[in-house]
Amino acid sequence: MKDGNTYFILAIAGAAPFIACAILLLAGIDSVEPFGRLDVLAATYGLGIISFLAGAQWATSLHKAVGTPFNLFVSSNILFLGVWFVYVLAGLGWVLLTQLLAFAILLLIDYRLLRAGLISRHYFGVRSLATMLASVSLLIMLLSS
Repeated sequence: MKDGNTYFILAIAGAAPFIACAILLLAGIDSVEPFGRLDVLAATYGLGIISFLAGAQWATSLHKAVGTPFNLFVSSNILFLGVWFVYVLAGLGWVLLTQLLAFAILLLIDYRLLRAGLISRHYFGVRSLATMLASVSLLIMLLSS
């Protein structure tokens, strides 16, 4: 399997838990044992995915330091820590809203990396699709809570 196919499949699989939680909430199911409340489950999963995406930007900076439009080490840390502090200190609505914002910011950073020629158009397209799927799902959960 080519790398493009691999990261496409993995990105869609990564968005699948968000989609499943949103669909189940729309179907009137708000919790599933042994996982508990679906909106809380999605928020916890979102924290992990945001950490993963911030780490991927670290890898881009490590391998292609020349030409990065700004310091990805600093931006990814600030973004993740902001999301984590909201996760720890705020209510679920704020957590979901902050994660929606973080996904948008991470995608905007990737857009800047695309414009700088540091990531491929295909990768950016896959990231955009996965971000849209996760974001719509989080929005459904935010409006349902």
